[in-house]
Amino acid sequence: MKTLRRMLLVFNPKAGTQKFAHQLFEVVDKLSAKGFLVNLYATQAHGEVGKIVSDYAGNHDYFVCAGGDGTIREAIEALMSLEKRPIFGIIPGGTVNDFTTSLGIPKDIIAATDIVISSASNALDIGRFGAKHFSYVAAFGMYTDVSYSTPQNTKNWLGKLAYFLEGVKRMGTLNSFRCDLTLDGEAITGDFILGIVANAHSIAGIKLSEEMDVHIDDGFFEVILIHRPSTILERQKIIASLIAQEAKTDLVVIRKAKKIEFTSKEPVAWTLDGDFGGEYTEVVIENQHHAIEVIMPSK
Repeated sequence: MKTLRRMLLVFNPKAGTQKFAHQLFEVVDKLSAKGFLVNLYATQAHGEVGKIVSDYAGNHDYFVCAGGDGTIREAIEALMSLEKRPIFGIIPGGTVNDFTTSLGIPKDIIAATDIVISSASNALDIGRFGAKHFSYVAAFGMYTDVSYSTPQNTKNWLGKLAYFLEGVKRMGTLNSFRCDLTLDGEAITGDFILGIVANAHSIAGIKLSEEMDVHIDDGFFEVILIHRPSTILERQKIIASLIAQEAKTDLVVIRKAKKIEFTSKEPVAWTLDGDFGGEYTEVVIENQHHAIEVIMPSK
């Protein structure tokens, strides 16, 4: 009898449109046919993924997570605490799935399962945010709480549009945050309405500019800082700069950095991969180069 590869498959039955549960048998059948001995667990509560991974994933050759960006972040947080980390596979199950989009993993559940079966793993960067970790983005300011403050049923029905509509409702209230940041030694100070530290090709379903030359395994973050506009014209310049690569403005700061040091006199709320990450007056964000082996399509 052939040697079976041990796999822990954890899925969030409430993620996104909940399609995974309906195709579960087909997924397990395909994995078993390819020589995987699958241990299956359906999460029962928020935060449970971490405990399952911490307690059991280290005894498996592969760990596969089916869920949205939040579920994946929980899994990565726990994986980073293990001395021996299994190869990590992902089957998208959320509404937007920014991280898997950056990896080139299809949203179709069966197609994503085929990637897990047939593709090789690659060592990817993971972000360390103080004592926490994130897979693709840490952010503060304008609209960053939309992903966790918008009801799940609204996101299920409208998808990416739900994030946009929730953001439009807040256009009249742009709060800014007085912050001091050091990006690999470069000091930047200002009143910012939005700050993004990313390791992804897209954020909230919107692709980052090709000019940023994004690579999710190069040891660098992409950093975007947007100063508070004083006039409607300045706001229009910011929008044009983000949409059109040739529209430059000093109001939008774009950098690459391995380490970001953040300080503020007042507590600032941060979002990590779409989940509330806490409020901070100071935090250090560092790129953990080639931290986790992730199964993804060949480039």
